[in-house]
Amino acid sequence: MEKANEIKISYKNNGNRNQLQINSARDANKIIMDSWDKDSIELYESFKVVFLSNGNIVKGICTFSMGGLTGTLVDIRLIFATALKTLSTAIILTHYVEYIFM
Repeated sequence: MEKANEIKISYKNNGNRNQLQINSARDANKIIMDSWDKDSIELYESFKVVFLSNGNIVKGICTFSMGGLTGTLVDIRLIFATALKTLSTAIILTHYVEYIFM
């Protein structure tokens, strides 16, 4: 009998008792901005997703797309698959693009 393919997504609790919790937009902004590499944030557009538990504890942050100077593509199916596989009850979608107005 043949077996079905298994999708494997890695999630490992780092054992930190002081887990990050989001209680406000300010908390979310700080956690998200801390996850970006400040040396390359202005080089390309990127798209990340924050996965949360029922108590708004951050389960993890995953980068789903790193684009070019003018755009980035995201496959929503991968986001939902990851949310389901990690048993997340909420997600925060984030997209960073640096606009320079002259």
